[in-house]
Amino acid sequence: MTEQTDNLFRAFRRFGHLTRRFAWQQPQPPHHHGQARLLAVIAHENEPTSAQLAEILDIRPSSVSELLKKLEDAGFITREPDPDDKRASRIHITDAGQAKLTEAQQAQTDFADQAFAGLTDEEQQQLLTLLTKADESLAAKVQDGPDIPDGPRFGGPAPHHGPHSFGGGPRRDFRHDGFQGRAF
Repeated sequence: MTEQTDNLFRAFRRFGHLTRRFAWQQPQPPHHHGQARLLAVIAHENEPTSAQLAEILDIRPSSVSELLKKLEDAGFITREPDPDDKRASRIHITDAGQAKLTEAQQAQTDFADQAFAGLTDEEQQQLLTLLTKADESLAAKVQDGPDIPDGPRFGGPAPHHGPHSFGGGPRRDFRHDGFQGRAF
């Protein structure tokens, strides 16, 4: 590793560390990131089942069930029996759930604005272009397979809760479909 790449990598790690710390200092820290991600997927999909949600988010069905129970108890979703499969339920976002999702999306926007406030619009575009280029290069080198250890440190699925739930993995990335990682 050259000194320049070492410094760049350290800068990325520090930025990630500071953004996590900053997120936890917000009026609404990201304690329920998994719930917000799940709400975003439910809002995006057409009446998904819990099995479909587990597949889309690449998390255990038991974790989806636990999150759905919390969302249902809070009045953010409803479940109705699937007319085609009596063992499954179709999940719907409620008006309260949509309002909470909108609130979470606005909180994410506000957080991102604060995180990048030190950069001009042009610098933000340059950074986005460079990060996209680096991301595409790295993505071409990453191999999926059972021999890769699971977990966010190793490129696998991240846990569905807590401050470190921004990991990668093969699941669809709903951060670009409206909800960008900030929770309620």
